Amino acid sequence: MNKKEFRVWQRQRLEQFAASRQKQLEDQELAAQALEHPLVRQAWKIGVTMPLPLEVDTRPLLARLRAQGKQLYLAKCRPGWQLDFVKWDAGTPLQQTKFGVWEVAGDGESAQDLDLLLVPGLAFSPEGKSRIGFGGGYYDRFLAKHQVKTLALVNSAMFFPHPVWATQEHDKAMDDLIIVKEAGDE
Repeated sequence: MNKKEFRVWQRQRLEQFAASRQKQLEDQELAAQALEHPLVRQAWKIGVTMPLPLEVDTRPLLARLRAQGKQLYLAKCRPGWQLDFVKWDAGTPLQQTKFGVWEVAGDGESAQDLDLLLVPGLAFSPEGKSRIGFGGGYYDRFLAKHQVKTLALVNSAMFFPHPVWATQEHDKAMDDLIIVKEAGDE
Protein backbone atom coordinates (compact mmCIF):
# COMPACT_ATOMS: atom_id res chain seq x y z
CA MET A 1 0.00 0.00 0.00
CA ASN A 2 1.46 3.38 -0.93
CA LYS A 3 1.35 6.36 1.44
CA LYS A 4 -1.70 7.93 -0.17
CA GLU A 5 -3.71 4.69 0.03
CA PHE A 6 -2.53 4.10 3.59
CA ARG A 7 -3.62 7.57 4.67
CA VAL A 8 -7.14 7.07 3.28
CA TRP A 9 -7.42 3.65 4.96
CA GLN A 10 -5.97 4.86 8.27
CA ARG A 11 -8.17 7.99 8.41
CA GLN A 12 -11.23 5.75 8.11
CA ARG A 13 -9.96 3.54 10.96
CA LEU A 14 -9.26 6.55 13.15
CA GLU A 15 -12.64 8.14 12.43
CA GLN A 16 -14.37 4.93 13.55
CA PHE A 17 -12.16 4.68 16.64
CA ALA A 18 -12.81 8.37 17.49
CA ALA A 19 -16.40 7.59 18.51
CA SER A 20 -15.43 4.83 20.93
CA ARG A 21 -15.19 4.87 24.72
CA GLN A 22 -11.88 3.04 24.32
CA LYS A 23 -10.36 6.10 22.64
CA GLN A 24 -11.46 8.34 25.52
CA LEU A 25 -9.84 6.00 28.04
CA GLU A 26 -6.64 5.72 26.03
CA ASP A 27 -6.44 9.50 25.56
CA GLN A 28 -6.68 9.95 29.34
CA GLU A 29 -3.96 7.34 29.90
CA LEU A 30 -1.67 8.96 27.32
CA ALA A 31 -2.12 12.42 28.87
CA ALA A 32 -1.22 11.04 32.31
CA GLN A 33 1.88 9.32 30.91
CA ALA A 34 2.89 12.49 29.06
CA LEU A 35 2.84 14.56 32.26
CA GLU A 36 5.39 12.15 33.77
CA HIS A 37 7.62 11.87 30.68
CA PRO A 38 11.10 13.38 31.11
CA LEU A 39 10.92 15.35 27.85
CA VAL A 40 7.68 17.01 29.00
CA ARG A 41 8.85 17.59 32.56
CA GLN A 42 12.07 19.29 31.38
CA ALA A 43 10.46 21.41 28.66
CA TRP A 44 9.21 24.97 29.19
CA LYS A 45 8.47 26.05 25.61
CA ILE A 46 6.31 23.42 23.93
CA GLY A 47 4.97 23.38 20.37
CA VAL A 48 1.48 21.87 20.13
CA THR A 49 -1.58 21.52 17.93
CA MET A 50 -5.28 21.62 18.75
CA PRO A 51 -6.29 18.02 18.05
CA LEU A 52 -8.67 16.97 15.32
CA PRO A 53 -11.36 14.49 16.47
CA LEU A 54 -9.44 11.54 15.02
CA GLU A 55 -6.25 12.48 16.90
CA VAL A 56 -5.39 11.92 20.56
CA ASP A 57 -7.34 14.51 22.53
CA THR A 58 -4.55 16.53 24.11
CA ARG A 59 -6.75 19.40 25.34
CA PRO A 60 -6.76 18.26 29.01
CA LEU A 61 -2.98 17.75 28.79
CA LEU A 62 -2.50 21.23 27.33
CA ALA A 63 -4.56 22.75 30.15
CA ARG A 64 -2.40 20.95 32.73
CA LEU A 65 0.81 22.08 31.03
CA ARG A 66 -0.41 25.67 31.01
CA ALA A 67 -1.34 25.37 34.72
CA GLN A 68 2.24 24.22 35.38
CA GLY A 69 3.51 27.45 33.84
CA LYS A 70 4.69 25.93 30.57
CA GLN A 71 4.64 28.23 27.54
CA LEU A 72 2.57 26.77 24.71
CA TYR A 73 3.06 27.61 21.05
CA LEU A 74 0.33 26.59 18.62
CA ALA A 75 1.12 25.32 15.12
CA LYS A 76 0.31 27.71 12.29
CA CYS A 77 0.63 26.99 8.58
CA ARG A 78 2.41 29.63 6.54
CA PRO A 79 2.71 30.16 2.77
CA GLY A 80 5.04 27.79 0.94
CA TRP A 81 4.00 24.77 3.01
CA GLN A 82 5.88 26.12 6.03
CA LEU A 83 4.99 25.60 9.68
CA ASP A 84 5.46 28.06 12.49
CA PHE A 85 4.59 27.96 16.19
CA VAL A 86 2.88 31.04 17.64
CA LYS A 87 2.62 31.86 21.34
CA TRP A 88 -0.73 30.69 22.63
CA ASP A 89 -2.01 32.06 25.92
CA ALA A 90 -5.35 31.18 27.50
CA GLY A 91 -7.16 34.19 26.00
CA THR A 92 -5.54 34.15 22.56
CA PRO A 93 -8.23 34.19 19.84
CA LEU A 94 -8.21 31.20 17.47
CA GLN A 95 -9.52 30.66 13.96
CA GLN A 96 -10.31 27.47 12.08
CA THR A 97 -8.58 26.80 8.74
CA LYS A 98 -10.26 25.27 5.70
CA PHE A 99 -8.80 21.92 6.82
CA GLY A 100 -10.56 22.17 10.19
CA VAL A 101 -7.36 22.93 12.14
CA TRP A 102 -7.43 25.61 14.84
CA GLU A 103 -4.66 28.22 14.72
CA VAL A 104 -3.89 31.51 16.45
CA ALA A 105 -5.87 34.27 14.69
CA GLY A 106 -3.60 36.84 13.06
CA ASP A 107 0.11 37.02 13.69
CA GLY A 108 1.67 36.56 17.07
CA GLU A 109 5.00 35.93 18.71
CA SER A 110 6.72 33.04 16.92
CA ALA A 111 8.84 30.59 18.86
CA GLN A 112 12.49 30.59 17.93
CA ASP A 113 13.74 27.92 20.30
CA LEU A 114 11.16 25.35 21.37
CA ASP A 115 12.21 22.78 23.97
CA LEU A 116 9.71 20.17 22.80
CA LEU A 117 7.29 19.53 19.97
CA LEU A 118 4.24 17.30 20.52
CA VAL A 119 3.84 15.89 17.01
CA PRO A 120 0.49 14.70 15.65
CA GLY A 121 0.10 11.99 13.04
CA LEU A 122 -2.01 9.22 11.60
CA ALA A 123 0.20 6.28 12.54
CA PHE A 124 3.38 5.52 14.45
CA SER A 125 5.73 2.59 14.87
CA PRO A 126 8.39 2.04 17.53
CA GLU A 127 10.57 0.56 14.76
CA GLY A 128 12.69 3.57 13.89
CA LYS A 129 10.23 5.75 15.87
CA SER A 130 8.48 6.20 12.55
CA ARG A 131 5.53 8.46 11.86
CA ILE A 132 3.22 9.11 8.97
CA GLY A 133 1.35 12.39 9.02
CA PHE A 134 -1.48 13.85 6.98
CA GLY A 135 0.57 14.30 3.82
CA GLY A 136 1.53 17.97 3.76
CA GLY A 137 5.11 17.49 4.95
CA TYR A 138 4.85 20.48 7.29
CA TYR A 139 6.47 18.76 10.27
CA ASP A 140 9.26 17.14 8.25
CA ARG A 141 10.16 20.54 6.75
CA PHE A 142 10.01 22.24 10.15
CA LEU A 143 12.18 19.55 11.77
CA ALA A 144 14.72 19.73 8.95
CA LYS A 145 15.31 23.40 9.89
CA HIS A 146 14.93 23.35 13.70
CA GLN A 147 16.63 21.35 16.42
CA VAL A 148 13.85 20.44 18.83
CA LYS A 149 12.99 17.29 20.76
CA THR A 150 9.92 15.49 19.45
CA LEU A 151 7.33 13.36 21.21
CA ALA A 152 4.17 11.68 19.95
CA LEU A 153 1.20 10.24 21.82
CA VAL A 154 0.09 6.97 20.23
CA ASN A 155 -3.23 5.24 20.87
CA SER A 156 -3.99 1.65 19.90
CA ALA A 157 -5.51 2.61 16.52
CA MET A 158 -2.36 4.58 15.62
CA PHE A 159 0.06 1.86 16.72
CA PHE A 160 1.82 -0.39 14.22
CA PRO A 161 4.63 -2.70 15.43
CA HIS A 162 6.38 -2.14 12.08
CA PRO A 163 5.73 0.66 9.58
CA VAL A 164 3.35 -0.61 6.89
CA TRP A 165 3.86 2.66 4.99
CA ALA A 166 6.90 3.47 2.90
CA THR A 167 9.44 5.55 4.79
CA GLN A 168 11.57 8.03 2.89
CA GLU A 169 14.82 9.79 3.61
CA HIS A 170 13.10 13.13 4.38
CA ASP A 171 10.77 11.51 6.96
CA LYS A 172 11.90 12.61 10.41
CA ALA A 173 11.88 10.06 13.23
CA MET A 174 10.45 11.02 16.60
CA ASP A 175 12.75 11.29 19.61
CA ASP A 176 10.24 9.26 21.60
CA LEU A 177 6.76 7.78 21.48
CA ILE A 178 4.34 7.36 24.35
CA ILE A 179 2.38 4.27 23.37
CA VAL A 180 -0.81 3.26 25.13
CA LYS A 181 -0.10 0.16 27.22
CA GLU A 182 -2.50 -2.16 25.41
CA ALA A 183 -0.96 -1.38 22.01
CA GLY A 184 2.62 -1.63 23.22
CA ASP A 185 1.93 -4.99 24.86
CA GLU A 186 0.67 -6.67 21.68
